[in-house]
Amino acid sequence: MNRKMLWGLSALGVVVVGGGLYAALRPAEQVKWRTAKVERGNVVQRISATGTLSALVQVPVGTQVSGTISALYADYNSLVKKGQVIAQIDSTVWETQLKDAQASLERAKANLEDAQRQYQRTKRLAAEKLVSDQDLDIKETSLKTTQASFQTAQAALDRAKANLGYCTITAPVDGVVVGRSVDVGQTVAASFNTPNLFTIAQDLSKMKLEVSIDEADIGQVKVGQPAFFTVDSYPDKQFRGTVAQVRLEPITQQNVVTYKVVMEVQNEPLVPQGNSPAPAAPKAAEAPKAPRTEAARPEGARPEGGQGGFGMGRGGMDPAAREALMKKLGFTPEDLQDPAKREAFRAKMRELREQDAPATMGVTASRPSQGQPKRTPGGINFADGPIYSGNLALRPGMTANVTIFTNRREDVLRVPSVALRFNPTNFLKTDKKPAPAAPQAQAARGQGQGQGPGQGQRGGMPRSMTFKREDKVWVLENGMPKELVVKAGISDGQFTELSGDTVTEGLEVLTGVEDTKKPAPAQTSPFAPQRRR
Repeated sequence: MNRKMLWGLSALGVVVVGGGLYAALRPAEQVKWRTAKVERGNVVQRISATGTLSALVQVPVGTQVSGTISALYADYNSLVKKGQVIAQIDSTVWETQLKDAQASLERAKANLEDAQRQYQRTKRLAAEKLVSDQDLDIKETSLKTTQASFQTAQAALDRAKANLGYCTITAPVDGVVVGRSVDVGQTVAASFNTPNLFTIAQDLSKMKLEVSIDEADIGQVKVGQPAFFTVDSYPDKQFRGTVAQVRLEPITQQNVVTYKVVMEVQNEPLVPQGNSPAPAAPKAAEAPKAPRTEAARPEGARPEGGQGGFGMGRGGMDPAAREALMKKLGFTPEDLQDPAKREAFRAKMRELREQDAPATMGVTASRPSQGQPKRTPGGINFADGPIYSGNLALRPGMTANVTIFTNRREDVLRVPSVALRFNPTNFLKTDKKPAPAAPQAQAARGQGQGQGPGQGQRGGMPRSMTFKREDKVWVLENGMPKELVVKAGISDGQFTELSGDTVTEGLEVLTGVEDTKKPAPAQTSPFAPQRRR
């Protein structure tokens, strides 16, 4: 038994001694570093964001008086010019108020003339000492009061005339109608706020793009910087813009602060593919005609040729509406039996179609389709009037994916941006980590905790602005990482500009470590079926 125990202890000693020798003589595990060279190249700094397109000048058209919409002269996509009548409010009430104001003015005028006569009579009697001075003062006061009442009546008449004029809604600018909020027969109330009737975009050939920029990037954006963007409608087409305004107003949503940046954009015309001319529209005689049957029209649908009225085209006109229009133009149904008067009636109709042709403002005008009639008083429509033909690429409300180029550096020393974020000390043992920089060096780099003026700040900087710490990269020296202090410039996300006395072209910097560990074998479930060998 003693001999067996002796042999066991001897074997155990051999194992312990062998294990110790193996651990002592085993080569140390080396870290395999991943490196990249400092090279020359271009660095373009950019900011990506999203924004919304809108017209450069977009004017909401409202009304200052309340009433019922009696007529609309513009619709969606209608081209209008400044001063053109686009809507009419029922003026019956305002005409009555005007007549009332005129009557009040006449009454005040008569009272004024009577007061003047009484004052002159009393003045003559007072000169002859036939009445007292008190009576003269009373007549003078009455005259002044009557004069004030006359001026009040005159102001009321002017106000009634203005309100009556407000019943006619005109376009404030040249442009295209991009929104309509009312229809014929709708009542609008202007008691507390101004109801919006139309929205007119002044010129769609020039648009603006409003972009929200994060507070971390807004300091890089300056007026005049170029920008490019795409829209979902034309993903393969790139549009150009220029930063026109950087607003100071902060916008906070869910504790995220952004700032509005406005860019000016030239709206480019659409170009057919292959730069070939656009195919000509077929003539009316060549266009296929669908068979017209009563069964094809849904129940309750409007007659052909209008939205909310009677068409004057292929669908014909309701007899009552036709008679109302003839009466407005000074004709009777009997007049149409006379060829001369019938021709005069047709000439009047042509004049109605040709009037109020607005400027195109860089876009082409075309006649509206049967579904886009021009509206006339009384709810009568006629299929005429220029509308926007849609030959420009960009439209209000489109979402744009924007890239703003804030800076560009050409032929500079650059390094992968990951080199500035990599810290090799995390992969070294404690006894092999490089010693920290001396306190004097830290203070020289602005990282000291001294109590003197500036406390480690850059010389000449205001005391309210702390000095930003210097960036650093790591290089290998005798197989060990060594810190190099550098100055980082602009970055495009992939590369960062570098400068400094220690930075040279071809310098190898650390960017990471190679994973030399072999992947562990995949564990299989004991319940999985085994493969046959």
